[in-house]
Amino acid sequence: MSSGPLTETVTLSQAKELIRCLAHEQSVLLLSPPGVGKSDVVRQAAADAALECKSLLGTQIAPEDVSGVPKIVGERSVFCPPRVLLPENPTRFCLFLDELPACAPDVQKAFYSLLLERRIGEHLLPAGTWVVAAGNRAEDKALVRTISSALVNRVLILNVRVDVGEWLAWARASGVREDVARFVEADPDALLRPVPDRAVPFSTPRAWASLSRALDLVAQRGRLTADLVRALAVGRVSDDDARRFAAETGW
Repeated sequence: MSSGPLTETVTLSQAKELIRCLAHEQSVLLLSPPGVGKSDVVRQAAADAALECKSLLGTQIAPEDVSGVPKIVGERSVFCPPRVLLPENPTRFCLFLDELPACAPDVQKAFYSLLLERRIGEHLLPAGTWVVAAGNRAEDKALVRTISSALVNRVLILNVRVDVGEWLAWARASGVREDVARFVEADPDALLRPVPDRAVPFSTPRAWASLSRALDLVAQRGRLTADLVRALAVGRVSDDDARRFAAETGW
């Protein structure tokens, strides 16, 4: 029997349903490799619930963007939170904290009361507001910092996995090229490759969808050739996948 840590995972559709069940009371953190579709599923869940989705990007915020800036009122200093966190209209919404694990430690600390108590200083978020965060894992080499144990203890973590059948259904419903879908269907491992040690393209669900769109855009101009298919594929997915895709799709 393994003595390692237990890591259970959920698919994107399961994550979406759990967000709808939990996020109005418990803060949820989605973790997965890059390019899986975490951000999209949060926005889809909010749209399905008719909630406006307001995003903060962890790598581009400072602690005062969370706690607010001080304002002198009479003889007191009052912190004024930004509108994205505390809108003037007290209507519930979805607050999406993207790339939360990439936040600097002081920013993570500023989120503590928001994640646990739905509170920003003296102010509470509108009742029923969702709080959802997402980010990559430490092993994904994607600017991830160490998440403090205090932050971990304030969120419900969902480890998200790629489900090939789920992605293929989405791809075909979303207009992803049939040659891309058939390639992934024939080689499911090609949908998501490990993050490389170097900064080079690698295969993810997002990369395949992007490649499909690039091929369509060039084809619409009547410029698609075998050389360009290979060039676009090598520029978007893992090298071996790109070369096999170009060869196996007849280019």
